[in-house]
Amino acid sequence: MKLKAVAKLILVGAGGMAVIAATGVWALSGGLYGCTRADEELAPTLASLSILDARPSQTQPQDERYSGCDEDDGFAYAGQYYRLTTSRAGVLNFYREAAREDGWRLESADSSPSPAPGSLAVDISALCFEKPLAGTTAHLAVWFPSDLGEDSDDFGVEVTASLDGTAWC
Repeated sequence: MKLKAVAKLILVGAGGMAVIAATGVWALSGGLYGCTRADEELAPTLASLSILDARPSQTQPQDERYSGCDEDDGFAYAGQYYRLTTSRAGVLNFYREAAREDGWRLESADSSPSPAPGSLAVDISALCFEKPLAGTTAHLAVWFPSDLGEDSDDFGVEVTASLDGTAWC
């Protein structure tokens, strides 16, 4: 009888340890924080989107296209910076049309989305679009670093999406 109780205790303990170990592996692999493998694999898909190549004829790409996965918030992203050589209004009008032609739906527009002094910048996109993509909703943002107080004559076009979490502009 004592042997049965000891065996039962060992089995329950081993099962409990297995659950704890599996939970730890899940948490460390992105279950609680960071990017999942699915979102990491989504980043190259976002980087290949033609909307990131669309630009007003007077503008020039700056640096290389970037992509990756945001470890803090767990979403894939890809984007491109351009030198602003036309008016801000011209850029916004161009992307309203280009995004619509590419199947994006305008979600929000704010021609001057500067955050209040001393506040945390949550959404500084001048234009935000959304579109179904790869089994999720992708978000396209057109934004200006100068809205964050930076001395910059660039603008950015960025796409975010997540298969396992939430993404936004």
